[in-house]
Parts: sequence; structure tokens; C-alpha cells
Amino acid sequence: MPTRDPLSWLELKVPPPVVVLLGVLLFEALVWVSFPAILPALWIVSFFSIAFAAWFGISGVYGCLSHKTTIHPWDPSETSTLVVDGIFQYTRNPMYVALLFVLVAYLCLKPHPVGPAVFACVMWFLHRFQVMPEERMLAQKFGDAYAAYCNRVRRWL
Repeated sequence: MPTRDPLSWLELKVPPPVVVLLGVLLFEALVWVSFPAILPALWIVSFFSIAFAAWFGISGVYGCLSHKTTIHPWDPSETSTLVVDGIFQYTRNPMYVALLFVLVAYLCLKPHPVGPAVFACVMWFLHRFQVMPEERMLAQKFGDAYAAYCNRVRRWL
């Protein structure tokens, strides 16, 4: 008999932007001293991360709205259409990718060794408590079409 996951109560409960914000707050709580020298290369990475975030985020929202389906992850059962074109032909989660790019941009502006660990925690939380429950629902709702889509398109990048 399979055991119930004790953390399943967190599934689809915390909005993804809040998860990223909590990651930033965790980072700030863990970082007492930032490195004083900020490398110009990190500013460039930060700039391009924001640019990619904007592209992924806007493209994802546009794709959902143009297919008249929900952009809100809190109740994936409201999804009326499986969007597989536009940015969704490159990643199944463009809006989550956008949020992660925003976090990368922030972490590049405040370099610290704890940054990658915070990024990994945020990504794990989004994957476990948002993406996986959504994927279960989409698999139930769209069946073989969703399975074929998953075989063609990566979850992240």
C-alpha cells in the first residue's frame, strides 16, 4: 500500500511568484555580507536574464490568453486547452522559466556562495509542488495528446 506524501498538502497552494519572493527573502536572511566587488559580467548576465524572463513570461501569458485558457496555476482544472505552439513548443513551463530567470538576475546582482543553493531550493519547490501536480492534472485531462506533447517538449529548457 503506497504511503501518502506528508507534504502533498502544499501542492498548488503557494503562487509561484510568491515562491520566488520567498527565495529572495531566504537569500537575504542567509546572506550577512555580500561580496563588495560586483563583476561587470554578472551585470550582463543579470540584464540578459531579465530580457529572457520578459520574453518567456510574456510569450507564455500570450499563448494561454490567445487560446482562451487560464494563466493561473492555482486551479489547473480551469485549463480548457492544451497549448503546444509558440513558446510552448520549446518549454512546457515558460512562465515558471521566466520566474527562475528573474531569480537568476537578482542573484547575479548580489553574488554570494549561498545563491545557487537558494536557486536550487526554489526550483525544487516549484517543480515538486506546482509543476508535478499540474502535469498530473493535464495528463488526466488531455490523455494521449499531453503524453505526446511531453515526449516532444522538455519540461524546463
